[in-house]
Amino acid sequence: MNEEIPLFPVATLTVGPVPRMGIVVMRPDFLTTLMQSPAQAQPGRTYALTVPQAHYLVEQIQKSLAMLENSPSPDGGNLLQ
Repeated sequence: MNEEIPLFPVATLTVGPVPRMGIVVMRPDFLTTLMQSPAQAQPGRTYALTVPQAHYLVEQIQKSLAMLENSPSPDGGNLLQ
């Protein structure tokens, strides 16, 4: 994939359960400019995930981490293979 993908680095990530609704909520706060400090991060949207969605997200992050940790990437890597 050679397209430019706009990136917004995540400064903080708030995640927690809502037991009465059976969901996990998550809100990423992100940087919009290179000059921003993490304290100036913009609040993101709050996302609601079902339990299967939360499991899937954890699984995909773990797979991505394993790939990054186990393969050298001299060219800087590929986004969204």
